[in-house]
Amino acid sequence: MKLNRIETILATGIYGFVLVLIFSNQGNSGSARHAVSLMAYATVIYGAYLAFTQWISPSFFQVRKIDVGIATTLLLFFLVWLGLTSCIWVRDYHLRDYHHWDDGRFVPHLKRGESLGGALLVLLLLFAYEGIKRLIRYLQHTRNTLATRIAKESLVVLGGGTLIFVMLMAVEGKLAAFWLAIVPYIYLIFALNIYWLLPLKEKRRYTFPLYLLIAIGLSFVAFIPSGLFLVSVIRSAEELFFVLWICINLIMIPLVNFVYQRQKDRISQLVNLKMELGQTSADLSFLRSQINPHFLFNILNTLYGTALQEDAERTATGIQKLGDMMRFMLHENNQDRILLAREIDYLRNYIDLQLLRTATSKGITVECDIADALESTYIAPMLLIPFVENAFKHGISLQEKSWIKVSLYESEGKVHFDIHNSIHRKPESDPERRHSGVGLENVKQRLAMLYPNRYDLVIRETTQEYFVHLTIVC
Repeated sequence: MKLNRIETILATGIYGFVLVLIFSNQGNSGSARHAVSLMAYATVIYGAYLAFTQWISPSFFQVRKIDVGIATTLLLFFLVWLGLTSCIWVRDYHLRDYHHWDDGRFVPHLKRGESLGGALLVLLLLFAYEGIKRLIRYLQHTRNTLATRIAKESLVVLGGGTLIFVMLMAVEGKLAAFWLAIVPYIYLIFALNIYWLLPLKEKRRYTFPLYLLIAIGLSFVAFIPSGLFLVSVIRSAEELFFVLWICINLIMIPLVNFVYQRQKDRISQLVNLKMELGQTSADLSFLRSQINPHFLFNILNTLYGTALQEDAERTATGIQKLGDMMRFMLHENNQDRILLAREIDYLRNYIDLQLLRTATSKGITVECDIADALESTYIAPMLLIPFVENAFKHGISLQEKSWIKVSLYESEGKVHFDIHNSIHRKPESDPERRHSGVGLENVKQRLAMLYPNRYDLVIRETTQEYFVHLTIVC
């Protein structure tokens, strides 16, 4: 539903409520005539609101037709002035506020200054209301910080409160003064609890009685300016000072706690959904990065070269290991958790396949210290292999001295993984220079989602060496 339509519905609802309130307060014929004048007041203000917000502002000011907008606004001002003058005529006729002319006729005493001031006030409030809407729209496109959120809510309260205040002014001045004093106080209590007291209670683990004591104390201090203003305007409000404060807090504090808990539950659901979607996306992206033609062709080229050099036994071994790896990726990689032993098997198969390619090169050293894992230890699949793949991709050169050292062991429910390798930068002409192909960022994302505050990843890189240390609490 568009914002303009929502505004119209709310304004119409407030206008109808004001009319019902006025009608319910009229009794005899004299007060009935006075009620008609009040209804006319409300109708003039409601009509001015609709004309300005639904026609003049969107049709002229928002499309930069400033001259036409000013002209129509002046026309609206004179119509409001005329309407308020008519309302005052009805009111003064009811009060029999007459001057006698020499010919004996009765002429109503029209207080033109009052109607002119009222018309100016209505137009100024409408401009202020439209300015508040513009500011809210601007804040919606800025960064969503706590200050921005409070500013938007304050502007919404100010805009809606101003609209209702103008309507109430047409009914009863004391009622409008009550609204003006209470609405800012209620929002202040809401903001203090939602954005400060309740988060502070959870952060520092305050007990509920202590939180309640602080909230009540702050609410009383905040109520003093509003209460004093109310007492100065409505003398009879002195007796209701504490009663009003107690009633407001009996409603607001439980309501704020309910709203805060609902917001907390909603944020928790959104975070869980984001984690699930992120994990699914990461798993799919990683699976695609592993099962791709580039990877398969590299392995097949390795096996082809080995077959030319030696007997079929090594080739058969290589094919068997490749089959085990493919089965792992197709079947176990989609699970949330697998045995650490299965991850180690995959890691060993990958290293063995790479050793087939580097076995005849004397300048390449690969050291593996991979301990067997307990059968009760589980881990998310494909967390370790990207670092090993990265080491073989960037750490091996058939022309220069190269080394890779891999260490993996389990201790006291923690998996400790270290890999240290040399670095050989690819030439600019190599098409693989700009393709990582290992998904290290993907692994960092998965670690953050699957093991929050339960892992430690350290990566160091120099011009000649690359070092990774990973500890996971399983």
